[in-house]
Amino acid sequence: MSHTEEDTIVAIATPRGRGGIAIIRLSGPQSLKVAQQISGISPKPRFAHFRQFKDGNEVIDEGVVLYFPAPHSYTGEDILELQGHAGNIVPYRVMEAVLKIPGVRQAEPGEFTKRAFLNGRMDLTSAEAVEDLISAGSNSAAKAAMASLDGAFSKDMEKITDQITMFRVRIEGCLDFPEEHEDFFDSGRANSEIQVIINLSDLAIKRATQGIKLNDGARIVLSGAPNAGKSSLLNALSGSESAIVTNIPGTTRDILSINIELDGVPLMITDTAGIRDTPSDEIEAIGIRKALEALKLADLVIFMLDGSALLPNENEILSRLDELKKQSTPVLIAVSKSDLPLHSSVESFLSSDRLRSFTKVRISVKKTDGLKELKKAVSLGLGIMPVEGVYSARARHLSELKNAHLALIRAKEMLTFGDLVLCAQEMRCAQDHIGAITGKITSDDILGKIFSTFCIGK
Repeated sequence: MSHTEEDTIVAIATPRGRGGIAIIRLSGPQSLKVAQQISGISPKPRFAHFRQFKDGNEVIDEGVVLYFPAPHSYTGEDILELQGHAGNIVPYRVMEAVLKIPGVRQAEPGEFTKRAFLNGRMDLTSAEAVEDLISAGSNSAAKAAMASLDGAFSKDMEKITDQITMFRVRIEGCLDFPEEHEDFFDSGRANSEIQVIINLSDLAIKRATQGIKLNDGARIVLSGAPNAGKSSLLNALSGSESAIVTNIPGTTRDILSINIELDGVPLMITDTAGIRDTPSDEIEAIGIRKALEALKLADLVIFMLDGSALLPNENEILSRLDELKKQSTPVLIAVSKSDLPLHSSVESFLSSDRLRSFTKVRISVKKTDGLKELKKAVSLGLGIMPVEGVYSARARHLSELKNAHLALIRAKEMLTFGDLVLCAQEMRCAQDHIGAITGKITSDDILGKIFSTFCIGK
């Protein structure tokens, strides 16, 4: 049987297992009927009733009944919550009793929030922020998600949309009645106004980019020759002995990852086997292959050199750095053992023209020298910046924002050439991209993909 928006949906909105409470949530026209059949009363709106929950004549649980009639509810529909005992069995018995009532079905992932969006209770940025808030991995990510849920992202998009709309009204008016609107374009006001919109979109891109970093985090890979100090740095950054450290080259055979937070951004730092062309055995060779795979996924590579020892193989190191450059991965060179004299071969290598474009930091994990500078360089390398008003965002938001930004730039170029028709077309294109972010312009296919990532009951 096909599902419709007129169905009443039900789901357990709390995690499975032992706990103080389990919430069975319903949304739809049968909510009040379910309350009457399960609890035996017609609940007073927004009032807590303590009742037994029954399946026919059998008492299966007891707890609180809450009823929120439309439109003043999360979804904009009638909502019922049955708050009973948690556990692996009891909540499911209550939900099974609810599902026996005609017109009620199991909710799909994210369907409650999808209905809130479809019923105009929130726009798409706020709806997606619900899932971002639930899955936040840091305090900063939670704050950014809450900002989106409160409408910070929407307000930015609304501001850009309003500016584009005003501009389009003028340009369309000029196309239809040129004699009445010539001053607007001839005076340069049009050019300055479109630049204001471009600046607004640029700020939104910065905020969204930072929001994605807060949400998704970043992957940092430690690379370099064997015994360069990668595992020691991993331990220093994690604050624990996560990796085995010895003076024997090739100690690290597999990849090892830790999670830390830097400037509010969750980071996964991966220690890899030292890369060399002649591994000592098959196990080290496998570790090197895994290291090379990890490098392809890195958002930033910290390439380590032992500053106290003779440079092992300059050409091999340059080849590794060139490979990373080809895949457009930012690289930071960390020179370990700064508590010891810098070896002349390393000093000469660091000052060579080939390394001029790389950021270089000297560190000592024994004395913790340079670690603060290293973290600062990592923040810069990842593009982590304190952007005021950051909100949670996703890759699709950033893609639409960038497309809107490009359309605005093209519109300004068309304005410079005096082609108002193409300028108007590009402005409409920019507005369509912004509309796709908030859900003003979207498709059922996109909505399906977005809400399928949500947990059931939300």
